[in-house]
Amino acid sequence: NEGEKPHLKNVVKPGDNVLILIGPEGDFSPEEVDLALGNGFEAISLGNARLRTETAGVVACHIVNLAND
Repeated sequence: NEGEKPHLKNVVKPGDNVLILIGPEGDFSPEEVDLALGNGFEAISLGNARLRTETAGVVACHIVNLAND
């Protein structure tokens, strides 16, 4: 559920090293999610709007940039 994931803006801190996985249009498979979580990734949200893959990457970079402004 998207509402249960913390928003990226509330997770990233200034100076953090950040690696964000952007899923395909149909979302990650359950196996891919389990693999990512098992390797230290955190599930986050970019907000309530459904974003295209290309847009999600730009939005995520912008949020990280704002945290470091």
